[in-house]
Amino acid sequence: MSLDVIDIARISDGGSSIPQIQARVDLFKTWDIPSGSKILEIGCGQGDCTLVMAYLVGEQGHVTGIDPAPLDYGAPITLGQAQDKLKQSAIGDRITFHRSDLEGFLDSSASEPLYDFAVFARSTWYFPSAEALTPILVALRGRTKHLCIAEYATDIQGDIAALPHLLAAISQAEFNSRDNNLDRDDNIQSIITPQKIRELTLEAGWVLKKEDVIRSPEDQEDARWEVGRVLSEGYRVRSRSYGGASRQEYADALISAIEESKRALGPNPKLRTLPTWLGLWA
Repeated sequence: MSLDVIDIARISDGGSSIPQIQARVDLFKTWDIPSGSKILEIGCGQGDCTLVMAYLVGEQGHVTGIDPAPLDYGAPITLGQAQDKLKQSAIGDRITFHRSDLEGFLDSSASEPLYDFAVFARSTWYFPSAEALTPILVALRGRTKHLCIAEYATDIQGDIAALPHLLAAISQAEFNSRDNNLDRDDNIQSIITPQKIRELTLEAGWVLKKEDVIRSPEDQEDARWEVGRVLSEGYRVRSRSYGGASRQEYADALISAIEESKRALGPNPKLRTLPTWLGLWA
């Protein structure tokens, strides 16, 4: 474990686990974002990645995080409570949060200087569709020098322990695609693949400079969270309440596949979070 991770964990004071911090440090260092950078983070949520970036850009850097979610969203700690805690931390002066969508934020800050980097840190699957991402990529041109996007890869790279996570993500995206029946409690609204992101950024005028795939830390909890949600009784009941018979049969088949893939790992299976694909554009 690096000194960076240890220091960030101390500042977080229980707000983020060691695997979550390590996963975000890996992103930042793979993007090779220099100290002193001014960063705009889109879809910052409770600020897990915001904290890591604020620490790593140093005293001369700054991270502006935007997210449209209500401040009372989340449990057991709400988004607002988590953000307030970070603002009160030792590096809180390097962080600014705004409750806003990107369009509204850019309109209200039209006179602000260019950002060095705009970052999507595993937040594109929170969009209802790839189509919803397109105008954001266009709007960022001229407002940031570089664009960084990281999202889970749909390739498990031969690791069967990551298959339940992939299937759970597909299940949530399937449900939320039914007649625009989005459930905002789901973390995953759609699955936008690396190939689709490459296409969208190219169409928006961005030039890909670097891409990579990194393994998730062994104990990163996202796989357990997403699989647990999809296998809960409440999720099953909800899934069977919407859509026609064929969609419900497909949804049931996905849930069965998750159960079977998890069972194939043996008793007390240790699930693996999907690898992360990331790109850097200019």
